[in-house]
Amino acid sequence: MATPKKGLTSLLDNDLYKFTMQHVVFKHYKDISVVYQFTNREKDLHLNSEAVEWLKKQIKDMAHLKLEESERLYLLGLEFLDADYVEYLAQFQYKPDEQVFLNYNEATGDLELEVKGKWLETILYEVPLLALISEAYFRYTDRDWNYDNQAENAVKKTQELLKHGCIFSEFGTRRRRDYKTQELVMGKICEASEQYKKDRAATNQAPKGSFAGTSNVLLAKKYGVKPIGTVAHEFFMAISALKGVKHANRDTLDIWYNVYKGNLGIALTDTFTTPIFLKDFGPELASKYTGVRQDSGNASEFIKTMVAHYKSLGIDPSTKTIVFSDSLNVERAIDLQEQALKAGINASFGIGTSLTNDFQKASDKNVKSKALNIVIKLKECHGKRVIKLSDDSLKHSADQATVLAFKKELGIVD
Repeated sequence: MATPKKGLTSLLDNDLYKFTMQHVVFKHYKDISVVYQFTNREKDLHLNSEAVEWLKKQIKDMAHLKLEESERLYLLGLEFLDADYVEYLAQFQYKPDEQVFLNYNEATGDLELEVKGKWLETILYEVPLLALISEAYFRYTDRDWNYDNQAENAVKKTQELLKHGCIFSEFGTRRRRDYKTQELVMGKICEASEQYKKDRAATNQAPKGSFAGTSNVLLAKKYGVKPIGTVAHEFFMAISALKGVKHANRDTLDIWYNVYKGNLGIALTDTFTTPIFLKDFGPELASKYTGVRQDSGNASEFIKTMVAHYKSLGIDPSTKTIVFSDSLNVERAIDLQEQALKAGINASFGIGTSLTNDFQKASDKNVKSKALNIVIKLKECHGKRVIKLSDDSLKHSADQATVLAFKKELGIVD
């Protein structure tokens, strides 16, 4: 197997929503301290000691990453980021020796990892750390794979999505096999998208679908496409600690809108379950926000729920968009596209693992090379325990007792 390219070479090798959230933290919450915690949802997949040693070295090397001048100018060109925040980022450096705490049990293969410090400084770790953990696993633990057919598969997937009218983005940074894979896939998506537009123009047909961009800021810059992203669960979780959990959805959306004035207007619904979100998502917020993101639970039911909710508020669902981002592949995206259109609401798709970590075993092309299912979630904010409840109980980010306490506070009855 070819040796994968080294993991991190740029501060911008991260998802946009880490920077957009850091921007808001920079404006309002500079002195808040937090704790993040790593969870491996695939209990039978573990790093070996060689992978952990490589990972430790990569984490240590994060301290050397600095925003380059061309990158600074690129960020200044994004209309939604203030110049003073970009200048802060130009001086920013990771402090892994002070902020990242890693323990590895060689006997069990269990990896424990926490990130602690000021929210403003630690918010950028999550995505690159997950990408490095995934790369470490496939560099040293599971080597039964190669890059065969990755380019061809990316082209085929792009062609299918576009042909069926899907608007999609590449969301694969956090669980990519390695940077080389994501860069290869992105290049082929862009090529296939351009060819699709040329072919449609040659026959005087408007494009059905479109490639909207990528969550990875470095790759958006490299390929000249739009960086895609808004807000993650962690922001809602943090606000629940700072302002109370009961109306954390409303408080978060108000804060977000006051900073971005309608830009980045996709609201995430499932931090404390969608029914709780909808209680706060009244006529004013629903009108201000261009749409919502579905990241857990039953997507088909979510379409019906959102259409009914918009109608109940006197809002035409055809003026709104659902962004789907939960465990998508090409077939699932095409199916949801048809369901959404039939229901009278727009759809777009953030596709991650299925684009950047879709491999077969080198030893047997009929067997899937299983991707890791790993997350890093906010655990504490301002000294308070925070959790994500989700529309899928398997994605709850705390023990049962903590979950029950939060449900009681929110008035959720199972």
